[in-house]
Amino acid sequence: MVRRYLFLCPDTQTASGGIAVIYDTVAALCRAGYEAAILHNSPAAGYLDHPDKPPLCYTYDYYIARQKQGLDGRRARLMSPFILMGEKLRGGPLKPWRPGVEDILVIPEFMITAAMTAFPQSRLGVFVQNPFAFQEAHAEAMERGLDIRERTDWFLGVSQICLDQFELLNIQTGHHLPVSMKPEDFPFREEKERLITYMPRKRSAEARQIVDTLERRGKLKGYRIQELDNMPRLDVSDHLQRSQFFISLLRMESIGFPAAEAMAAGCIVVGYTGLGGREYFTPETGVPVTEDDTLGLVHALEAAVAEYAAAPARLDAIRRHASAVVNANYNSDTFETALLKIWRELDAA
Repeated sequence: MVRRYLFLCPDTQTASGGIAVIYDTVAALCRAGYEAAILHNSPAAGYLDHPDKPPLCYTYDYYIARQKQGLDGRRARLMSPFILMGEKLRGGPLKPWRPGVEDILVIPEFMITAAMTAFPQSRLGVFVQNPFAFQEAHAEAMERGLDIRERTDWFLGVSQICLDQFELLNIQTGHHLPVSMKPEDFPFREEKERLITYMPRKRSAEARQIVDTLERRGKLKGYRIQELDNMPRLDVSDHLQRSQFFISLLRMESIGFPAAEAMAAGCIVVGYTGLGGREYFTPETGVPVTEDDTLGLVHALEAAVAEYAAAPARLDAIRRHASAVVNANYNSDTFETALLKIWRELDAA
């Protein structure tokens, strides 16, 4: 009987690097001849902004387990039967998952608590794309007497900070899968506009404060500031290719795709590494600022704008080097080669 890998996936349809990576992983495994599919939580689900069309199916089991555990609060639990009824009436194009004895479920780190009770008979793997979310989810599960280390065959971690979390939890079955943000989709552009861009995401209130402060202080020498949010990937790429500077607002990241995408496109990146981004975001590739130092970020950006106006050579060299680093370390070929090497080992077990 053929082993099948089901990757449990959130149903979010807005831009999400984590969901894109899950889709990338399943698509690559399918191309290599493995039986793999995305397992959503609704028949109407699907990540729209993705070029591949991997197999999709759905189950309500995770949602039901989550509501039984009260993970979304009492009100959500009370409303869940009506929400589920509406889902069933609305339907969608996805087919329901029919569990097989050889199925292995691959669970995102933040979904482990409900997944352990939703799929009590299934073999599990855990895909850790954010070690901070994993830390919180593991603590939440342990409070309920659920230890993911006892249920899981193996763990995947996408960066060094994920491997650090494995060491903290004494996980011996972890594998490093260096994922790709597809830098080829963000080609380097030498000539730039007087444009500063940013993605608010996890720091929307701080982003507004930063923009207000920069505009009030008036030291940007004619640069325009633009938010990149809820845009198709192609539009984001176009804006980054035109941007001279990018404000990095990463927070508690495993890698942090926005800053890496900006570097690939040739932006001078100023701001936070999100901790996990330290593996590529250094003084040699950008202008990192101490996490959560909002005024420090404002000062750093103003200083970079002033330096570039007076003597651009150093910052131009940094942005060229940054693009080369991102393209060398996070390209699609590196990701796929590492993935298939890991999977040959996992599939043989």
